[in-house]
Amino acid sequence: MPNVSASSKVLVTGANGYIGQWIVRRLLEGGYLVRVAVRSADKGNALVKLFAEKLPGKEQNIEVSLVEDITVVRAPVAFILRDHI
Repeated sequence: MPNVSASSKVLVTGANGYIGQWIVRRLLEGGYLVRVAVRSADKGNALVKLFAEKLPGKEQNIEVSLVEDITVVRAPVAFILRDHI
């Protein structure tokens, strides 16, 4: 498996769950740019707010991608994967 350097962008699904939040936190602390896939804008906004409180300044390294239903053929997989994530 190739190494992923700090400042690389990493996609995290399930980021609003307990384990997902810890993964996002560790990635942000390590200097990574983090794209989170969430099912609602409210959940994405809540994550950004959470990390603004826990890691001030690091919330700007979070990008939220809204994927309401991954099982629907029209789900924006190409959008999530842009920039070769």
